[in-house]
Amino acid sequence: MPQSQSNSAKNNGTQNNSQDPALKRQGRSRVEATITPAKNDSSLVLKIIAILAVIAFLAYANTLSNGYAIDDIEVLQNNAYVNKGFQGIVELLTTPHLRGFMIAPNETYRPLSLVMFAIEFQFWGANPAVGHCFNILVFVGCVVLLFIFLDKLFEGKRRAVAFVTCILFALHPIHTEVVANIKSRDELLCFFFAILSLILFSKSISDNKPAHLLTGTAALFFSFISKETTITFLGIIPLIFFFYRQGNRNKSIIITIGAIFSALAFLLIRAAVLKANNNTTMPLSIMDNNLAKAPDFLTHMATAIMVLGMYLKLLIFPYPLSIDYSYNSVPFVGFGNVWVLLSLAVYLALISVGIFRLIKFRKDPWALGILFFLITLSLFSNIAFLIGSGMNERFLFFPSVGFCWLVALAIEKWVVQREYMPMAALKSRNVLLILLPVLVFYTTVTFGRNEQWTDSETLFEADLQKVPNNSRLNYCVGYSYVVEKCKNEPNPVEKKKLLAQGIAYLRKSIDLCPEYCNAQTEIGDAYFQAGMYDSAEVHDKLALKINPKASEVLNNLAGVYFVTGKYADALRMCQQAVIIRPMYAQAYYNIGLCFNNLKNYDSSVVYLKKALQLDPAFVGQAGEVLAKTYNALNNADSSRKYDSMVRLNKGRK
Repeated sequence: MPQSQSNSAKNNGTQNNSQDPALKRQGRSRVEATITPAKNDSSLVLKIIAILAVIAFLAYANTLSNGYAIDDIEVLQNNAYVNKGFQGIVELLTTPHLRGFMIAPNETYRPLSLVMFAIEFQFWGANPAVGHCFNILVFVGCVVLLFIFLDKLFEGKRRAVAFVTCILFALHPIHTEVVANIKSRDELLCFFFAILSLILFSKSISDNKPAHLLTGTAALFFSFISKETTITFLGIIPLIFFFYRQGNRNKSIIITIGAIFSALAFLLIRAAVLKANNNTTMPLSIMDNNLAKAPDFLTHMATAIMVLGMYLKLLIFPYPLSIDYSYNSVPFVGFGNVWVLLSLAVYLALISVGIFRLIKFRKDPWALGILFFLITLSLFSNIAFLIGSGMNERFLFFPSVGFCWLVALAIEKWVVQREYMPMAALKSRNVLLILLPVLVFYTTVTFGRNEQWTDSETLFEADLQKVPNNSRLNYCVGYSYVVEKCKNEPNPVEKKKLLAQGIAYLRKSIDLCPEYCNAQTEIGDAYFQAGMYDSAEVHDKLALKINPKASEVLNNLAGVYFVTGKYADALRMCQQAVIIRPMYAQAYYNIGLCFNNLKNYDSSVVYLKKALQLDPAFVGQAGEVLAKTYNALNNADSSRKYDSMVRLNKGRK
């Protein structure tokens, strides 16, 4: 029997004789009798759930006033399928993740969050407050389900540990990217349904009802179609049901088979959808994952190991936080780097201790925390294979459960110093001295970080101060000057200053990463706005040299040709753009303009109507041109129709 159990037996008045197996069993049973929860403890559980729900909601309540930020634009605000509401659901279920916005290489299949966005759009339109509210509510559900799972897993004996775990999880600042970014609903839903599947699978063992096995399998499938992260649960589920929920071994095998079935069903559907939509696979760029351009294998491995160490640092001390860790926030390093060696030593120790304790001790809680952390983090390690990003805070959403569980166990073992920490111990002075400062720090950082998520511009400028040599963040700030700030600046002199500032950030982005297509694109746009069309053409062509399939660059270059009277060249660029991005309303509008200037009015009408169909916001621009075009075609009725639409639209504004 472990020493702690012997001590507990001694404290309960049991004679300690470590050589007597009968007394060992007797001592263990007496200890467990003191912590086994009462049968009518449901009211306590409900109170705990209510407390956790309120804490989780309040932690992110200040995001309700935030707007859309970064990826929200492509998955919500400007996603043609999402903006159809109910009518777009079939397309969302049968197309890759971003197809409603653009055709991208290396696409994914994550329809569930998009379907939820479409339903929200049907009822509330493009309303970021609604999106943030639902994100918070799903996060509350994640925290509550996590507590229910952990509490049931240890039969109520570690309720206080489960409670502390979930408070830490609810307040940990590392989760701000997932909750404050509406787009990350996919991560939230993935977690929600994954934990729900564990609860339902556990019920199928307890009550022997096939319905719970089937609903658990279905929940896991919903987790898969939320995000591929669930694939790590093919390791978590056997861990839970062969080592922690030890019942009928055949049931554990059936549950594992159900999990594999969910995974296979998802992978087959995903493959079919991507194939049907002609998805292309392209090598990762250095801006996607800097490890794709590592000079050699050893540098790749050493840098990946250092990133794993950086993840541990962020879990232990989550400050400062950044939306982006791409080139060149994480420099290449070798195995001579002290942080690489330290990270390697820590992870080897975690692997060794986790496996040893899992085998040595029955239902060991420490092994659960360590192995949950390692298994769920393994997908993002970039060691066995490269993923679409070198490092991201959202990758810690699942692994942080293991970390928070280990912190709670440490409080139980070294602060409370009891085998099983009772709920009453959380009010003790020693526990409060440890826990309260951590929770206050977490809450302060989380609230502050939520405010930085107000919009893309605020977020990028805040994060660039933390990582000034990040190429993408320099680009993002430059973009905000060239596009967002200039758009709302009526003073030509001030606008010229803004363009110059934006170009400076964009040039630094290119200096840091010459392969960055987007930075070249925005420099071209800045010169276009300044009327320097030759310079704009140079930078647009440099961008196309880096990425020949960049639809926005093709459209921008078409703009240069159009204003310089090269309508045929402009038409050719726009036609290439809509082949790459079929839902590109702006490019269809520009094609209509090109045909109009080439006196091909019939074709002009077709493309202008297509732009209007894809994006009703073009009613002013496209409607005005359509009215003139129908007038040129001597179709007075249609001309008056569109002229009325334009005037009505102006009246509404």
